[in-house]
Amino acid sequence: MKNLFKVVFILAISSCSNSPSQENLDTPTSGTITVSCDESLKPIIEAEQMVFEELHPNAKVNMVYLSEYDAIQYMLKDSARLAIVTRELNEGELARLKEQKLSRARYHKIGYDAIAFILHPENKDTSFSLAQVKALLSGQITDWNQISKLSNLGKIQIVFDHPKSGAIRYLEDSVLKGNSIGKNCFALSNNPAVIEYVQKNKNAIGIIGVSWISDLDDSQAKFFLNNLKVAEIEPVLMRVAGITNKPIQGNIALKQYPYWRNIKVVSREMRSGLGTGFASFMESEPGQKIILKGGLVPQRSSIRTIDLN
Repeated sequence: MKNLFKVVFILAISSCSNSPSQENLDTPTSGTITVSCDESLKPIIEAEQMVFEELHPNAKVNMVYLSEYDAIQYMLKDSARLAIVTRELNEGELARLKEQKLSRARYHKIGYDAIAFILHPENKDTSFSLAQVKALLSGQITDWNQISKLSNLGKIQIVFDHPKSGAIRYLEDSVLKGNSIGKNCFALSNNPAVIEYVQKNKNAIGIIGVSWISDLDDSQAKFFLNNLKVAEIEPVLMRVAGITNKPIQGNIALKQYPYWRNIKVVSREMRSGLGTGFASFMESEPGQKIILKGGLVPQRSSIRTIDLN
Protein backbone atom coordinates (compact mmCIF):
# COMPACT_ATOMS: atom_id res chain seq x y z
CA MET A 1 0.00 0.00 0.00
CA LYS A 2 2.85 2.32 0.87
CA ASN A 3 4.46 1.63 -2.47
CA LEU A 4 1.19 2.36 -4.27
CA PHE A 5 0.82 5.67 -2.40
CA LYS A 6 4.41 6.54 -3.27
CA VAL A 7 3.81 5.89 -6.98
CA VAL A 8 0.63 7.98 -6.98
CA PHE A 9 2.41 10.82 -5.15
CA ILE A 10 5.31 10.80 -7.63
CA LEU A 11 2.91 10.81 -10.57
CA ALA A 12 1.00 13.71 -9.05
CA ILE A 13 4.15 15.75 -8.51
CA SER A 14 5.33 14.94 -12.03
CA SER A 15 1.97 15.95 -13.44
CA CYS A 16 2.12 19.31 -11.65
CA SER A 17 5.66 20.08 -12.72
CA ASN A 18 5.01 19.15 -16.33
CA SER A 19 1.58 20.79 -16.64
CA PRO A 20 1.22 23.20 -19.55
CA SER A 21 1.55 26.88 -18.81
CA GLN A 22 -1.54 29.06 -18.55
CA GLU A 23 -0.60 30.52 -21.93
CA ASN A 24 -0.85 27.08 -23.55
CA LEU A 25 -4.28 26.39 -22.07
CA ASP A 26 -6.05 28.93 -24.27
CA THR A 27 -8.27 28.01 -27.20
CA PRO A 28 -9.71 30.21 -29.98
CA THR A 29 -12.59 31.16 -27.65
CA SER A 30 -11.21 30.81 -24.13
CA GLY A 31 -8.21 31.65 -21.99
CA THR A 32 -6.16 34.79 -21.44
CA ILE A 33 -3.66 36.50 -23.74
CA THR A 34 -1.97 39.88 -24.09
CA VAL A 35 -2.22 41.87 -27.32
CA SER A 36 -0.23 45.02 -28.10
CA CYS A 37 -1.77 47.67 -30.34
CA ASP A 38 -0.83 50.95 -31.98
CA GLU A 39 -2.53 53.57 -29.78
CA SER A 40 -3.80 55.43 -32.86
CA LEU A 41 -6.17 52.47 -33.43
CA LYS A 42 -7.42 52.29 -29.84
CA PRO A 43 -11.09 53.30 -30.31
CA ILE A 44 -11.84 50.69 -32.97
CA ILE A 45 -9.86 47.88 -31.32
CA GLU A 46 -11.50 48.57 -27.94
CA ALA A 47 -14.86 48.03 -29.65
CA GLU A 48 -13.64 44.76 -31.21
CA GLN A 49 -12.36 43.51 -27.85
CA MET A 50 -15.58 44.39 -26.02
CA VAL A 51 -17.82 42.48 -28.44
CA PHE A 52 -15.44 39.51 -28.69
CA GLU A 53 -15.34 39.11 -24.91
CA GLU A 54 -19.12 39.47 -24.65
CA LEU A 55 -19.56 36.67 -27.20
CA HIS A 56 -16.94 34.51 -25.45
CA PRO A 57 -17.20 34.99 -21.65
CA ASN A 58 -14.30 32.59 -21.01
CA ALA A 59 -11.93 34.69 -23.13
CA LYS A 60 -9.88 37.59 -21.78
CA VAL A 61 -7.79 39.80 -24.05
CA ASN A 62 -5.46 42.11 -22.15
CA MET A 63 -4.84 45.06 -24.47
CA VAL A 64 -1.66 47.14 -24.18
CA TYR A 65 -1.74 50.40 -26.20
CA LEU A 66 1.66 51.71 -27.25
CA SER A 67 3.34 53.55 -30.09
CA GLU A 68 3.63 51.53 -33.30
CA TYR A 69 7.31 50.78 -32.71
CA ASP A 70 6.80 49.75 -29.10
CA ALA A 71 3.76 47.61 -29.93
CA ILE A 72 5.85 45.59 -32.39
CA GLN A 73 8.76 45.27 -29.98
CA TYR A 74 6.38 44.10 -27.26
CA MET A 75 5.22 41.29 -29.51
CA LEU A 76 8.73 40.41 -30.68
CA LYS A 77 9.96 39.88 -27.13
CA ASP A 78 6.99 37.55 -26.50
CA SER A 79 5.18 39.89 -24.11
CA ALA A 80 2.19 39.87 -26.48
CA ARG A 81 0.73 37.19 -28.74
CA LEU A 82 -0.41 39.69 -31.39
CA ALA A 83 0.50 43.22 -32.47
CA ILE A 84 -2.16 45.33 -34.19
CA VAL A 85 -0.41 47.95 -36.32
CA THR A 86 -0.44 49.55 -39.78
CA ARG A 87 2.52 47.81 -41.41
CA GLU A 88 4.19 44.44 -41.83
CA LEU A 89 7.40 43.49 -40.06
CA ASN A 90 10.67 44.56 -41.61
CA GLU A 91 13.60 42.23 -42.32
CA GLY A 92 15.27 42.87 -38.97
CA GLU A 93 12.07 42.14 -37.06
CA LEU A 94 11.47 38.94 -39.05
CA ALA A 95 15.03 37.87 -38.25
CA ARG A 96 14.28 38.24 -34.54
CA LEU A 97 11.34 35.88 -34.88
CA LYS A 98 13.54 33.32 -36.64
CA GLU A 99 16.04 33.57 -33.78
CA GLN A 100 13.19 32.48 -31.52
CA LYS A 101 12.56 29.41 -33.72
CA LEU A 102 9.41 30.93 -35.20
CA SER A 103 9.34 30.28 -38.93
CA ARG A 104 7.35 33.36 -39.90
CA ALA A 105 4.88 36.02 -38.86
CA ARG A 106 1.23 35.47 -39.70
CA TYR A 107 -0.83 38.43 -40.91
CA HIS A 108 -4.54 39.10 -40.70
CA LYS A 109 -5.79 42.06 -42.76
CA ILE A 110 -8.81 43.61 -41.07
CA GLY A 111 -9.29 47.02 -42.69
CA TYR A 112 -8.03 50.48 -43.50
CA ASP A 113 -7.70 53.70 -41.53
CA ALA A 114 -6.07 57.06 -42.32
CA ILE A 115 -3.98 59.83 -40.85
CA ALA A 116 -6.03 62.95 -40.15
CA PHE A 117 -4.76 66.52 -39.98
CA ILE A 118 -6.71 68.46 -37.35
CA LEU A 119 -6.90 72.22 -36.74
CA HIS A 120 -8.16 74.72 -34.19
CA PRO A 121 -11.86 75.55 -34.78
CA GLU A 122 -11.01 79.22 -35.46
CA ASN A 123 -8.43 78.41 -38.14
CA LYS A 124 -9.75 79.43 -41.57
CA ASP A 125 -7.05 77.58 -43.54
CA THR A 126 -8.57 74.11 -43.68
CA SER A 127 -7.35 72.78 -47.02
CA PHE A 128 -3.84 71.70 -48.04
CA SER A 129 -2.30 70.58 -51.30
CA LEU A 130 0.01 67.56 -51.38
CA ALA A 131 2.95 69.91 -51.99
CA GLN A 132 2.01 71.98 -48.95
CA VAL A 133 1.80 68.90 -46.74
CA LYS A 134 5.29 67.87 -47.82
CA ALA A 135 6.63 71.39 -47.22
CA LEU A 136 4.98 71.52 -43.80
CA LEU A 137 6.43 68.19 -42.70
CA SER A 138 9.92 68.96 -44.00
CA GLY A 139 10.01 72.38 -42.33
CA GLN A 140 10.02 74.41 -45.56
CA ILE A 141 6.74 76.02 -44.53
CA THR A 142 6.92 77.27 -40.96
CA ASP A 143 4.48 80.19 -40.79
CA TRP A 144 0.77 80.38 -41.51
CA ASN A 145 1.24 83.40 -43.79
CA GLN A 146 3.08 81.05 -46.15
CA ILE A 147 -0.23 79.20 -46.50
CA SER A 148 -2.38 82.33 -46.62
CA LYS A 149 -1.07 85.88 -46.67
CA LEU A 150 -4.13 86.96 -44.71
CA SER A 151 -3.33 84.70 -41.77
CA ASN A 152 -1.96 86.16 -38.54
CA LEU A 153 -1.62 82.88 -36.62
CA GLY A 154 2.17 83.02 -36.70
CA LYS A 155 4.50 80.04 -36.46
CA ILE A 156 3.07 76.63 -37.30
CA GLN A 157 3.37 73.88 -34.72
CA ILE A 158 2.96 70.33 -36.05
CA VAL A 159 2.07 67.88 -33.29
CA PHE A 160 2.34 64.08 -33.42
CA ASP A 161 1.07 61.51 -30.94
CA HIS A 162 4.40 59.94 -29.92
CA PRO A 163 8.10 60.13 -30.82
CA LYS A 164 7.87 56.52 -32.08
CA SER A 165 4.56 57.12 -33.79
CA GLY A 166 3.43 55.08 -36.76
CA ALA A 167 2.22 58.34 -38.30
CA ILE A 168 5.75 59.76 -38.24
CA ARG A 169 7.12 56.57 -39.78
CA TYR A 170 4.42 56.53 -42.44
CA LEU A 171 4.79 60.19 -43.45
CA GLU A 172 8.60 60.05 -43.47
CA ASP A 173 8.42 57.01 -45.76
CA SER A 174 5.58 58.00 -48.08
CA VAL A 175 5.72 61.81 -48.17
CA LEU A 176 9.32 62.71 -47.30
CA LYS A 177 10.78 59.66 -49.11
CA GLY A 178 12.96 58.59 -46.20
CA ASN A 179 13.90 62.04 -44.90
CA SER A 180 13.18 63.07 -41.32
CA ILE A 181 10.40 65.43 -40.26
CA GLY A 182 11.32 69.08 -39.73
CA LYS A 183 12.23 70.87 -36.51
CA ASN A 184 8.79 72.49 -36.47
CA CYS A 185 7.35 69.06 -35.61
CA PHE A 186 7.22 67.58 -32.12
CA ALA A 187 5.47 64.74 -30.32
CA LEU A 188 3.37 64.35 -27.20
CA SER A 189 2.29 61.08 -25.53
CA ASN A 190 -0.91 59.94 -27.29
CA ASN A 191 -3.71 60.95 -29.65
CA PRO A 192 -6.02 62.59 -27.06
CA ALA A 193 -3.09 64.77 -25.97
CA VAL A 194 -2.69 65.94 -29.58
CA ILE A 195 -6.40 66.74 -29.84
CA GLU A 196 -6.32 68.70 -26.57
CA TYR A 197 -3.23 70.62 -27.68
CA VAL A 198 -4.84 71.64 -30.98
CA GLN A 199 -8.02 72.72 -29.22
CA LYS A 200 -5.96 75.12 -27.11
CA ASN A 201 -3.49 76.38 -29.72
CA LYS A 202 -4.74 78.21 -32.82
CA ASN A 203 -1.45 77.85 -34.68
CA ALA A 204 -1.18 74.05 -34.32
CA ILE A 205 -1.71 71.21 -36.78
CA GLY A 206 -2.37 67.90 -35.08
CA ILE A 207 -1.71 64.56 -36.76
CA ILE A 208 -3.78 61.66 -35.41
CA GLY A 209 -5.28 58.32 -36.33
CA VAL A 210 -8.70 58.97 -37.83
CA SER A 211 -10.37 56.31 -35.65
CA TRP A 212 -10.32 58.84 -32.80
CA ILE A 213 -12.85 61.01 -34.68
CA SER A 214 -14.48 58.69 -37.21
CA ASP A 215 -17.33 57.14 -35.19
CA LEU A 216 -20.03 59.81 -35.21
CA ASP A 217 -22.16 57.76 -32.79
CA ASP A 218 -19.42 57.83 -30.17
CA SER A 219 -19.76 60.60 -27.57
CA GLN A 220 -16.00 61.09 -27.24
CA ALA A 221 -15.51 61.41 -31.01
CA LYS A 222 -18.42 63.87 -31.23
CA PHE A 223 -16.92 65.94 -28.41
CA PHE A 224 -13.56 66.03 -30.18
CA LEU A 225 -15.16 67.02 -33.51
CA ASN A 226 -17.19 69.80 -31.90
CA ASN A 227 -13.95 71.43 -30.80
CA LEU A 228 -11.71 71.12 -33.85
CA LYS A 229 -11.67 71.10 -37.65
CA VAL A 230 -10.54 68.29 -39.92
CA ALA A 231 -8.38 69.43 -42.84
CA GLU A 232 -9.18 68.59 -46.43
CA ILE A 233 -6.26 67.25 -48.47
CA GLU A 234 -5.84 67.49 -52.23
CA PRO A 235 -7.20 64.23 -53.73
CA VAL A 236 -4.92 61.75 -55.41
CA LEU A 237 -7.27 61.52 -58.40
CA MET A 238 -9.78 64.04 -59.70
CA ARG A 239 -12.07 65.81 -57.23
CA VAL A 240 -15.60 64.44 -56.92
CA ALA A 241 -18.27 67.16 -57.03
CA GLY A 242 -20.03 67.75 -53.73
CA ILE A 243 -17.66 65.59 -51.64
CA THR A 244 -14.82 67.11 -49.65
CA ASN A 245 -11.57 65.18 -49.56
CA LYS A 246 -11.42 64.52 -45.86
CA PRO A 247 -10.47 61.17 -44.27
CA ILE A 248 -13.98 59.70 -44.51
CA GLN A 249 -14.88 56.12 -45.41
CA GLY A 250 -15.65 56.71 -49.09
CA ASN A 251 -12.47 58.66 -49.75
CA ILE A 252 -10.33 56.12 -47.88
CA ALA A 253 -11.94 53.16 -49.66
CA LEU A 254 -11.50 54.76 -53.10
CA LYS A 255 -7.93 55.84 -52.23
CA GLN A 256 -8.92 59.44 -52.97
CA TYR A 257 -7.62 60.51 -49.59
CA PRO A 258 -3.85 60.12 -49.90
CA TYR A 259 -2.82 59.19 -46.36
CA TRP A 260 -4.64 55.86 -45.86
CA ARG A 261 -3.10 52.85 -44.14
CA ASN A 262 -3.71 49.12 -43.81
CA ILE A 263 -4.71 47.77 -40.41
CA LYS A 264 -2.93 44.47 -39.86
CA VAL A 265 -2.77 41.94 -37.06
CA VAL A 266 0.73 40.49 -36.77
CA SER A 267 0.68 37.13 -34.99
CA ARG A 268 3.49 35.10 -33.48
CA GLU A 269 1.03 32.33 -32.65
CA MET A 270 1.92 29.09 -34.42
CA ARG A 271 -1.19 27.21 -33.32
CA SER A 272 -4.91 27.84 -33.13
CA GLY A 273 -5.10 29.66 -29.80
CA LEU A 274 -6.96 32.68 -28.47
CA GLY A 275 -4.82 35.01 -30.59
CA THR A 276 -6.04 33.27 -33.73
CA GLY A 277 -9.58 33.37 -32.41
CA PHE A 278 -9.49 37.12 -31.75
CA ALA A 279 -7.84 37.90 -35.11
CA SER A 280 -10.32 35.67 -36.94
CA PHE A 281 -13.22 37.42 -35.20
CA MET A 282 -11.99 40.80 -36.46
CA GLU A 283 -11.84 39.32 -39.98
CA SER A 284 -15.33 37.85 -39.69
CA GLU A 285 -18.60 39.54 -40.63
CA PRO A 286 -19.36 40.76 -37.06
CA GLY A 287 -15.83 42.12 -36.65
CA GLN A 288 -15.96 43.81 -40.06
CA LYS A 289 -19.28 45.45 -39.17
CA ILE A 290 -17.64 46.96 -36.08
CA ILE A 291 -14.99 48.55 -38.31
CA LEU A 292 -17.69 49.81 -40.68
CA LYS A 293 -19.77 51.24 -37.85
CA GLY A 294 -16.64 52.86 -36.39
CA GLY A 295 -16.19 54.99 -39.51
CA LEU A 296 -13.22 53.09 -40.95
CA VAL A 297 -13.05 50.83 -43.99
CA PRO A 298 -13.38 47.07 -43.42
CA GLN A 299 -11.24 44.70 -45.43
CA ARG A 300 -14.42 43.39 -47.02
CA SER A 301 -17.92 44.88 -46.93
CA SER A 302 -19.79 47.93 -48.16
CA ILE A 303 -18.98 51.46 -47.04
CA ARG A 304 -20.83 54.62 -46.20
CA THR A 305 -19.80 58.24 -46.77
CA ILE A 306 -20.19 60.68 -43.86
CA ASP A 307 -18.58 64.09 -43.92
CA LEU A 308 -16.51 65.26 -40.95
CA ASN A 309 -17.49 68.89 -40.40
